[in-house]
Amino acid sequence: MNNITVEPMTVAIIESKLFNLSLQMGIRVIRSAYSYVTAHIRDVGTSIFDEKERVLTQGNWMPVHVAGSHATIKNMLDYIGRDKVYPGDLIIGNDPYTVKAAHQPDWSFVYPVFYQDELVSYLYLRTHVLDTGGAHVGCYWPRAYDVHSESLIIPPLKIFERGVEQKDVYHLILKNVRQPALMNMDIMLIRASMMKVADEVVEMFKTYGKGVISATADQLVALSEKSIKEALSKWPAGVFKATRAADSDGTSPDPVWVRLTLTIKPDIGQLIFDFTESDKQVDFINLAASHIWSFTVTPLKWALPPLPENHAIYNCVTIKTKPGTVVEPTYPASCGGQGPHIGIAVLECVQEALAQAVPKDVPACWSRTLSPILTGKNPFVVDPRTGVRLDYFISNFHSAGTAGAVWGYDGWDGLGNAENSGTVTRSPIELDERDFPWRFLCSEWRTDSAGHGQFRGGQGAHAEYLNIHDPKTYKQGDSYVYTGNSDGEKFAPFGLLGGMDSGKARMWIKRGSKKFPLHTVDMVMVQPGDIVMSDSPGGGGVGNPLDRDVEKVREDALNEYISIKVARNVYGVI
Repeated sequence: MNNITVEPMTVAIIESKLFNLSLQMGIRVIRSAYSYVTAHIRDVGTSIFDEKERVLTQGNWMPVHVAGSHATIKNMLDYIGRDKVYPGDLIIGNDPYTVKAAHQPDWSFVYPVFYQDELVSYLYLRTHVLDTGGAHVGCYWPRAYDVHSESLIIPPLKIFERGVEQKDVYHLILKNVRQPALMNMDIMLIRASMMKVADEVVEMFKTYGKGVISATADQLVALSEKSIKEALSKWPAGVFKATRAADSDGTSPDPVWVRLTLTIKPDIGQLIFDFTESDKQVDFINLAASHIWSFTVTPLKWALPPLPENHAIYNCVTIKTKPGTVVEPTYPASCGGQGPHIGIAVLECVQEALAQAVPKDVPACWSRTLSPILTGKNPFVVDPRTGVRLDYFISNFHSAGTAGAVWGYDGWDGLGNAENSGTVTRSPIELDERDFPWRFLCSEWRTDSAGHGQFRGGQGAHAEYLNIHDPKTYKQGDSYVYTGNSDGEKFAPFGLLGGMDSGKARMWIKRGSKKFPLHTVDMVMVQPGDIVMSDSPGGGGVGNPLDRDVEKVREDALNEYISIKVARNVYGVI
């Protein structure tokens, strides 16, 4: 450890500066990206590391992208070789079996920062890119038989080395994705944003010196670790078990189970998360080995006091998995749908286990992702050079779900899925209707959808989407709906401390006067005039509903969050 002691004001200034640089790295990309989910959903994550590969800060973007970034960057540098990292390099990768970070559309970017010819930092960014190849656009289609049919697989490699574009490699990548010109612009945008932040990091080193910044990093991590261990020292020692399941893998109708044994050791401030008894690997929904960190650490942070986002938490956590299971699949198992299925089952296991130890510090279960993906050939956008209609991919999250209640507070309505902790934004309906062959008929809260309790869960949502593709030009296969990122048809969000579970997810397709179910983890061709409908459940409740404040029950009834019948029969308010 550095023997310099930095006074608190300087530590706070450096910490705040790094945090803001991490935010800026993402903001530039969001404001200019062509990728729909990057620009409109804010599907991005950023981290800044020191030269020891410790997390110094993470931007307030999707935690699912950055809560395991310490493992991702280690995997990428192990593959590349740390002695082969130079100024001006841009390292990318999406391979679930070398990067081990996420599903394949989420590309990881690493940019090293040098000062006075010495490596001083790494910048990390991950985002859902415009396209990643494979049989269908978007990668969320659940019929893939192996990882190669899902997408182009990119192990960690350099597309820039010492500032020079590696044209052979880069052009090979662009040749294997849809809309390569737009992909190229997004990648150049990401590189430019990272270069700008790298320049700012170098300016910090010029201002404070390597010794002060290194000592600040040591102090930040040490202080955070001390705070975490102080919090854990108040937790009960013991072993706590939890099981949760994804609906299916899309091939078999059977649920796929994740099993957790949590060991809490408050005397030494350590938590051991053992997932080795989880089901064997299946199709489509397997979780890349290092990605389990994101789904474990995210709910753990909910149970801890607010802390700076740095490496300290990883010093207090051990995760155990077994090769060949859904939480550590072996090549070439498909992984395209991992996050909303096995990932969320991992997160809910952590919630359930922690709730046995510290029930008032853990929220009830959130509703799972329910966001039917609308995709196909766009009749509104034709490449003038070729006459080819371009592919489109809409993942708008208009019925994505909501938060569970926590002791003292209702769940936040419409906050989105748990793994993203409220960082997801909905795409503007006006833009979707302008750019794509769909009209949005309805987007509203669902009465009586929340888990009831002294503190109720957030509200579920109902959404309807009408396909307006011109029947005269429509060809078979022009429009699909994927539900590969939707779950919760079989398992409802659970309540805590006497709070009630909410309901289960439901989807339908209405064709003329007929209405038929649309199941999770499926892929269905739609026709002009079809209406895709989705009902997401609310979050779980906390505490006995009969203890809810009468005035809050009245307000909920007036707002049509609950019916008069529920107010009377569940909450006891007449």
